[in-house]
Amino acid sequence: MSFVTVPPPSASPENAEVAGDGFWPSIDVNAMRDELRLGDTVPHARLIAAIEGGLLTVDGELADWRAAREGEGITALAEFQPDRTLGGKPRGVLLFTRAVRFAAAAELADLHRDMSATAHGQTVAEDERLTAADYRRLCTQAIRDLIGTPRCTVELI
Repeated sequence: MSFVTVPPPSASPENAEVAGDGFWPSIDVNAMRDELRLGDTVPHARLIAAIEGGLLTVDGELADWRAAREGEGITALAEFQPDRTLGGKPRGVLLFTRAVRFAAAAELADLHRDMSATAHGQTVAEDERLTAADYRRLCTQAIRDLIGTPRCTVELI
């Protein structure tokens, strides 16, 4: 007797993406699901909404930076510093994707809570709030790495 195991289906359709606007690249939904170990706990529609929120957040943060790059004739993020790659992927695309994923993850951590939480559930929710703050910090770091500014500013008074 033999057994065949089949991996569980993804909670999102295969090859699902949230399209970028041409300058910003598309975000692979299942890659985000895998990177953040979301499994099938987050429904597809909720994940799409979080990614869209992440795209809006990061686009807003990078609006001036993008305008400056477009002023230099760059029409897509992949054209920015094309000689700087990691694993064959443009560094800027990797950092942008990272920022969007973490912004989306922060939104999910803030909003994906059980409304009927017990006292223990409330404690877990507070832990999630810390996780959301961590995701926001990671998003900010990715944005600063992309635009080439320090991650923190320290000034002596």
